[in-house]
Amino acid sequence: MTTQPDAAMTEPDTSRQRDLVVMLIALGAAVILARVASSVTRSGGVPSPVLQVVLADLAVWVPLVVGAAWVVRRSRHTLRARLRLDLGDVVFAIGIVIVCRVLDVFLGLSFTGTTGLTPAPSLGQPDVGLLLVSAVGVVLVSPFLEEVFFRGLFQRRMAAELTPRTRFLAVLLTAFLFAVLHVLLGAGSTQIEGFRVFFTTFALGSLTGTLVAMTDRVGGAVLAHVLFNAVAVVATWPR
Repeated sequence: MTTQPDAAMTEPDTSRQRDLVVMLIALGAAVILARVASSVTRSGGVPSPVLQVVLADLAVWVPLVVGAAWVVRRSRHTLRARLRLDLGDVVFAIGIVIVCRVLDVFLGLSFTGTTGLTPAPSLGQPDVGLLLVSAVGVVLVSPFLEEVFFRGLFQRRMAAELTPRTRFLAVLLTAFLFAVLHVLLGAGSTQIEGFRVFFTTFALGSLTGTLVAMTDRVGGAVLAHVLFNAVAVVATWPR
């Protein structure tokens, strides 16, 4: 018997650390490219509203996809298995949506006196094509990419770098980065709205991160994020 710890257990995993750095760089690139896309749009460089939405989405999606691809290149099959969805995941996902939507409404009423979940005003006939392109991005693509990137990859690697007692910090740190990203991407038009977005997305990230940490599956987190965004899209759809 020896009192020396196993070298394989104590030696830092440089590949995990490298993956974390790559994902942080991807987040920074997403913010920078989103700012560039916004500047191009404001200058009139992209006249079509549909193309403006696509450009704004791709500015965020491409860095996240590249960062995620770097990480999963060695663990593709493991990630695919963790995307499955069980009945318990569905139940918890619905509960997460209810809690976060109630929190969002409370913050909205407290800060601005409105829930923010009212149909957007429109002059004349709404552009259905623009609405559909926006809805697909908000409801389907973004939730999937963000949950795989943040909860499925970043949180998992961060947790592996921590001790069992401090592993919960991976959930909170990932949720914090998730919330900060949304604020930096301009999710709130005013400072008060920015606070609202931060607290709501931090709560969503914390709860979905907890679900992933408990089940080691990311499918429930994706579903919760999809439903959370879908509620906003349906509630604000022009009528």
